[in-house]
Amino acid sequence: MSLVNLSIRHGRTLDDARQRLEQVVVEVQKNLGAVVHQTEWSADRSSVRLAGIGFEARLSVDVQEVHVAIDVPLLGNILASPVVARLKEVVQDKFQKRLE
Repeated sequence: MSLVNLSIRHGRTLDDARQRLEQVVVEVQKNLGAVVHQTEWSADRSSVRLAGIGFEARLSVDVQEVHVAIDVPLLGNILASPVVARLKEVVQDKFQKRLE
């Protein structure tokens, strides 16, 4: 298996980070819903597991960072590559602060 890890310091409250994590999942399901077959949330909504064709991803937030770990089986690399790229893009978009 290949493992992709990404951690981003979010600089937000934990509640805001949880809301943004939910936004990430909604957007991923909207854009990649055909390949995401399973979504499992923790009781406090600070972590989620997404599983689908050729990948499994675990996303979580803590008081300082958002963490993404994506497992991709060797044979699933071709199928999962666009999923991994899109997931990283959505997380970065939702969590990185921008100048306004």
